[in-house]
Amino acid sequence: MLIHTVVPHKAVRRVVVTAALLVTLAGGMWLMQTRTAATANVAPETSRAITQEGAARWEALLQRAPDNRYALAQLGLARLAAARVTADPALYTQAQAAFDQVLAADPRQIDALVGQGMLALARHDFAGALVWADRAAAVNPRRVDVLGIRVDGLVELGRYDEAVAAAQAMVDLRPGLEAYARISYLRELHGQVDGAIAAMQAAVDAGVPGEERTLWCQVQLGRLFAGRGDLDRAAATFNAALATSPTYLKAEAELALVDAARGNLAQASTRLAPVVEQLPIPQYVIALGDLYRAQGDDAAAETQYELARALQQLNAAAGMDVDLELARFLADHGDTAQRAEAVLLARRAYATRATIHTADVLAWALYRNGDAYAAWPFMEEALRLGTQDARLHLRAAEIARAVDLRPIADAHEMTAYTIIPTLKPRQ
Repeated sequence: MLIHTVVPHKAVRRVVVTAALLVTLAGGMWLMQTRTAATANVAPETSRAITQEGAARWEALLQRAPDNRYALAQLGLARLAAARVTADPALYTQAQAAFDQVLAADPRQIDALVGQGMLALARHDFAGALVWADRAAAVNPRRVDVLGIRVDGLVELGRYDEAVAAAQAMVDLRPGLEAYARISYLRELHGQVDGAIAAMQAAVDAGVPGEERTLWCQVQLGRLFAGRGDLDRAAATFNAALATSPTYLKAEAELALVDAARGNLAQASTRLAPVVEQLPIPQYVIALGDLYRAQGDDAAAETQYELARALQQLNAAAGMDVDLELARFLADHGDTAQRAEAVLLARRAYATRATIHTADVLAWALYRNGDAYAAWPFMEEALRLGTQDARLHLRAAEIARAVDLRPIADAHEMTAYTIIPTLKPRQ
């Protein structure tokens, strides 16, 4: 079970938090939104320029040729890719400035149009991303990264049938890492886990070993294994990524989550803490806080939760829509007033993108705020694609039981335990 609103005794609460943590971390992060292929949509130029040194190369060229719009667009793409690696939201603003300058001089400069689409995805402006994809397609309809932006925007707006068609168009145009990664995610959403694993393995095989986008696909492949309880294969996949790039922090973070899922909480927090220092992504920060809380260190946990709040404020200031992420966080970690705020944020997110994920977060926020009956229809919507996510089914079971749908609750629990048998409590 997940954390209940009221637990009367601290020792009991610690046990419940620990159980909740294992459920949460058994297959990766609580919300699959970070699994979207949008984060893999990196053009070849940017995948070779993901460091500040890469950006410096374009800056040096621009010093010699300040009117070189191609170089300026590549500088924007390099900054966008660096933001992906460093989690520095200020780089989004710098990337936008470069793209805006290019397009002011040449509204049809394709790399800047693609960059604006990628930036919109990174900021969770998915409707805006589709607008940029359309503008880019009008210039060059056969750019695979333009189709990638379209797939990602459609997925994140809940337009799944259109996303499937667009992903197929990607495969038809240019089968490769970008297309296979998106096929994998769509299969996962539709409950086709074996097919998702096969497609993500194909993405890894199609990539260049050690390139960031290949490493990203390896991490997603490992998370797919973890999501069905195969922690050994998950760990092996994360370690394979680290073997080609020992400093790839996302793989190290996922290994920490495997440690947690195995019950090695101290080892998990020891592994995750230095990752968070170097790559302060809110989802990892929150996971570290949950690990500390599960070990009884509430003060250390609260420090991480405060950091997560501050990071989301920075993300919002950089133009990112963080309503869904804040709603999820406040529903699980907020006080009474903050859980009410979580409902408002989740409703706002759902109004702009009615996906299975926003429905899931809204359902959970309503339930945590004491309104299980309002929550249940949204949970039913979250389940509509048949996604095989054990945590989703456990949340569904908890809400169903709260509205006295006991047979349905039992069925969702059994589904969760079928997906990850080790989640089932010992008798």
